[in-house]
Amino acid sequence: MPTKPIPANQNAGPIPGPGLTDYVGASQRVFRLALSAMARPAHRLDFDFDGLFGPSPPLPPSVAALALTLADHLTPVWLSPSFAAAEPFLAFHASAPIARVPGKAAIVLAASPKELPELLSLNQGDPRYPDRSTTVILGGALEATSMGITFLATGPGLAEETIFSDHGLGMDFARQWELNRASYPLGVDVFLAGDGCLAGLPRSLALIPKPS
Repeated sequence: MPTKPIPANQNAGPIPGPGLTDYVGASQRVFRLALSAMARPAHRLDFDFDGLFGPSPPLPPSVAALALTLADHLTPVWLSPSFAAAEPFLAFHASAPIARVPGKAAIVLAASPKELPELLSLNQGDPRYPDRSTTVILGGALEATSMGITFLATGPGLAEETIFSDHGLGMDFARQWELNRASYPLGVDVFLAGDGCLAGLPRSLALIPKPS
């Protein structure tokens, strides 16, 4: 989607940063990727997020691409402290309102597991409309240097028990995820957005810490 240049004057406000170079085509590709990640959970899917932008956006490209694809003027977005500077970016390119409290957000962007709010503090959805719960986009968990516990993943979308590792998620997340899954069909879904990769954790997925 082409954007208008912002005049360089004192009243222009913060510069939002560049958006997707081909908004329609890129968002369609990212949306299909997101569906694939949820349909094949706990699997790392490679994708060239950098190629969707010209200059780098003010968020990690994978996080930015997902946010611009999923957010709109009806989806309040909460940003963790390390992502706070990207508020103008989301407001300008997605028209997304900014939520000041995680529990009021339709989409939560967290820079790392340490900045992730408690999953139970987020919108769990409604029994009539469970799809209205919060969607989490979590960065910093699929990087090459990430260290976390190994999970045995099982549930819809997996033909057999799968080992899920190299994700930076620890026992605190395991505890939260167990409670999140227990409230199914309510609960939140999580995308792990890494450097050139994505993994989906739907609320129906069981993540069992593997004994070392």
